[in-house]
Amino acid sequence: MPARVESHLADRDRTFRLSPEHRVVLFDRLSRAERERLAPLRRDPSFYGVICSADAARETTMIAASRDVALLLLTLREPGRLPSYIADAADPEIDRTIAQLVLDGVLEVQADDGFVSGAAALRGLSNASSSRGHIATISRDALVYASMLDTESPLDVEARLYMYNQAPLTPSRSKVIPNRSAVRSFLGIDRGPIPTVLNEHWVESTADAWIQWTSKRPSESAVSHRAPTYKLYLSPTIDALPHVFATTVRVLADAGVTAFKVGASPRDLARPDKLVAYFRSRDRALECGALLSTQLSGTPVQGVPFSATINDDGLVSWGMDPADQLGRAPETSWRRWICRRLAHYLTAISSSTDTSVPPWEFALERLRLDGVDTVRWEPDAERMNRETWAAS
Repeated sequence: MPARVESHLADRDRTFRLSPEHRVVLFDRLSRAERERLAPLRRDPSFYGVICSADAARETTMIAASRDVALLLLTLREPGRLPSYIADAADPEIDRTIAQLVLDGVLEVQADDGFVSGAAALRGLSNASSSRGHIATISRDALVYASMLDTESPLDVEARLYMYNQAPLTPSRSKVIPNRSAVRSFLGIDRGPIPTVLNEHWVESTADAWIQWTSKRPSESAVSHRAPTYKLYLSPTIDALPHVFATTVRVLADAGVTAFKVGASPRDLARPDKLVAYFRSRDRALECGALLSTQLSGTPVQGVPFSATINDDGLVSWGMDPADQLGRAPETSWRRWICRRLAHYLTAISSSTDTSVPPWEFALERLRLDGVDTVRWEPDAERMNRETWAAS
């Protein structure tokens, strides 16, 4: 949907109110356990407290609230138009914040049939863009599939979204790569020309589902957790992976890559994101991705849902892992964060009685307001590092 959603939901001539189902709580008035859990948010000087259920006995997701948002919501405990200091401000970020609050059910806006929020507030505005390219298509398919699952568990939905488009491990393929040792042989990691290049440029290690390599050059291996990390996904079919792996190793050797990894077991090679390389800058990642896309043109593609495409075939795509504002290693990845958000929005809307907007379309629009281009699946790096990752 275009940005007209924001301008409609934040229309200065409409009447708003704080949802009777929500309340705003000052940080100091939270329980001790809640204050300890949310203590890192106090590093933000604009932090006020949280938005939570008006029913104190009901478990609910807490939404961090700045002082400006808290003031707005406390003002709108009595229905009325947006305060003049907001209505007079020509700031698209204000419109976006109000639209988020309406779709999250925190703010309600008056319509012909009373006050509405969530999917009901989108009636008549549905205008989901058509898919463009392989990744856009499988991402949309994943979301439609997840919206039809018979589950109310966000964790279940998140897992299904994250692993969507996994390749089947057929009996014939299992004979070729039955175990981790066979994976190394299948990829040529220990024999032939590849080990020479690997040993010259990188240090190998194994972690969980991955065989990974880190640059031997300190200037390339050092990564600041206060800056985002950009990554390339390479997603050929399993049978095409040995050729892709060999080509990728040669290209990455000249690209100053921070690190890269490949699936360590047959099951991990079946995942769509089976080969991943890390970069410190978006420009370097996209430059390398374009080169790989050209050299590997015509390779059979599997495709990584919820990643940003390099070109329409979907063989090479990219994402951005978050910077951690507290200086620690990030606790989530680009696709995991997207799948978690989408799962939350899908399960949150599943209980809605309004069916005028399909749940998957509502989830797409809500994620777009978080700073994601939900057609090309590209992040808005500045906006997401400033606001969104911290709220995840």
